[in-house]
Amino acid sequence: MTQEPISKLPVAAQRVAAEARHAPRQNDGHRQMLACTSHFAAMSTLLTACLALCSCGQKNSPHKPHERVLNVTTGGRINSLDPAFAADLVSSRMVAALYDTLLQYNYLKRPYSIEPSMLKSMPENHDSGLEYRFELRDDLFFTHDKCFGTNPDGSFKNRRVTAKDVEFSLLRVADGKVLSPGYWLLRDKISGINNFRNLSAISPQGDFSAYNKGCEGIKVIDDFNFVIRLSQADPRFLYGLAMPYMGIVPREAVEAYGQDFSEKPVGSGPFILKSWHRNYCIEFERNQTFRKELFIHAENPDDRSRKLPLLDRVVASQIDQPLSAWLLFLQGNIDLSSLDKDNLDAVVTKDLRLIPALQQRGIQMLRIPQFQIYYIGFCFTDPLIATNLELRKAISSAYNVQRRVQAFNHSVMPAQGPVPPGASGNNPEFINPYSAFNLEKAKLHLAAAGFPDGINPSTGETLELSFDLGGNSSQHRQIAEMFAEDMSKIGIRIRPVLNNWPRFLQKSAAGQMQLFKLSWVGDYPDAENFLQLFYGPNIGSCNRSHYKNPQFDQMFEEIKTMPESPQRTAKYEKMVAFLAEECPWIFAYYPISFSLRHSWIENYHPHDFVLSKWKYISVDNNNKNSTIASFKPLSMRQLRDE
Repeated sequence: MTQEPISKLPVAAQRVAAEARHAPRQNDGHRQMLACTSHFAAMSTLLTACLALCSCGQKNSPHKPHERVLNVTTGGRINSLDPAFAADLVSSRMVAALYDTLLQYNYLKRPYSIEPSMLKSMPENHDSGLEYRFELRDDLFFTHDKCFGTNPDGSFKNRRVTAKDVEFSLLRVADGKVLSPGYWLLRDKISGINNFRNLSAISPQGDFSAYNKGCEGIKVIDDFNFVIRLSQADPRFLYGLAMPYMGIVPREAVEAYGQDFSEKPVGSGPFILKSWHRNYCIEFERNQTFRKELFIHAENPDDRSRKLPLLDRVVASQIDQPLSAWLLFLQGNIDLSSLDKDNLDAVVTKDLRLIPALQQRGIQMLRIPQFQIYYIGFCFTDPLIATNLELRKAISSAYNVQRRVQAFNHSVMPAQGPVPPGASGNNPEFINPYSAFNLEKAKLHLAAAGFPDGINPSTGETLELSFDLGGNSSQHRQIAEMFAEDMSKIGIRIRPVLNNWPRFLQKSAAGQMQLFKLSWVGDYPDAENFLQLFYGPNIGSCNRSHYKNPQFDQMFEEIKTMPESPQRTAKYEKMVAFLAEECPWIFAYYPISFSLRHSWIENYHPHDFVLSKWKYISVDNNNKNSTIASFKPLSMRQLRDE
């Protein structure tokens, strides 16, 4: 095939091509992300991606020079723009740009906390925590859309957001025909919500009569005031109101667009949808009718002179090739970039500092622990696992977590318990006595378990345990091999079982395992969300270890209704220490995110729960233009010899 000369390509594409020429080849596995072992194939992919990125957002809506435009990647495929189906991270980010929620997370405050968003103030709590009273702001408007009718000049109308919209949006998540994956946030919590779900499930498609009857736990007082009554006190209920699932939608749009509503968003969020080319790119522009929310400057909190959102546009391109996205970032065509274990080694020194060649471009690196834990679970349906604490201690002590830290290029950190950093209950000074790799200690516990050197004295046979994983990729095989190698050092034989994901979930629910590997991502910044994984009544759902301990269950029931307080934090820490001694899991590691940003990006702060962070970010165009103009192609020596 004839290849077009680089000189005829757009300037941005020429820059990427020049960058690719200087990208280093593989060097003993190091700098892999910048390697280009198949030069011409990579060049074709890179130039195609660059041309796509350059045209994305310009085909239908050219940007003006003064506009502040953020260029990012989607991070994957967008499945829906409907809040009720914001189940995956990619879709959640898009929904958060388009729809507002009653509450939101404070962008800068740590530990994480929620604050009013569409509300005038935090909801009032009454009747021993059973009732919340809400008051909406008076500057909330849905965006202009034909579902609201047209003006005499032919333009589309918009309308004010009212308490009836809140009621409709919550009921829609609970609708038995909609089958929103976010229903768990309301199930058994709002009084009467289960009855509404049953009634809506049996009504004909397109019949909204169940909504007209409403739900006894949601009472609309007037356009601005409403009450939500819970079936039992739950201090964590408010966290759910800050999740994208709870984005407020207008009934007119849902009825008018039906099944197409997931592609025709009508919200009151900081941005509106400008264009969406599936599997290609999506573009947002500033919502001129967005409520008044002022810019928060991290270094100067008193600087509140600018109204959010600060950006004029956001262009998110779907780029499936990591190398393409990486080189586009290097040339300034993408403003933010995430790093994984495979490309981290390409941009950091041995002491985990950003290499000078990238520092000279003004690029900054952020290292943030994630609100997630990876673990090896012991399944307590197995009599040997359930009754032999010394065996669990032996296996935990033989697990070499530092080996994983090295294998994952320091993109994980050892865990001391189930609660990750950033939540009350995670005491940074607590040391789990079985989390550190100690072969001698592991062998002593194994002998106390009745298996000296891994041998059953009564049979003379080596102890063998099964280890289930939810996949059969090469990565899953490597994980299994590494675990088997660790356990072989104390004499235990591991038999890997590689399942497809549905089969893994089926076996997990039935308790048909001995050892297994999983992770848990926090739904909200509270230790209860992680401690529930050991609560007896949750066996068969999130309690995949089938662990049940009356003493722990009693402690969990005590904290379920406790509001945030030093007393509750103390109980959380006590529960973590209790679990450390019980060893229901090998508490493996918390993942760490490494992200890069260019110097022209302002007010960017990683946050596990603020999915609408685009509204806080800005772009300094003068900085961007001058910085990109100064870019020179990076040489192989610059990248390899750091």
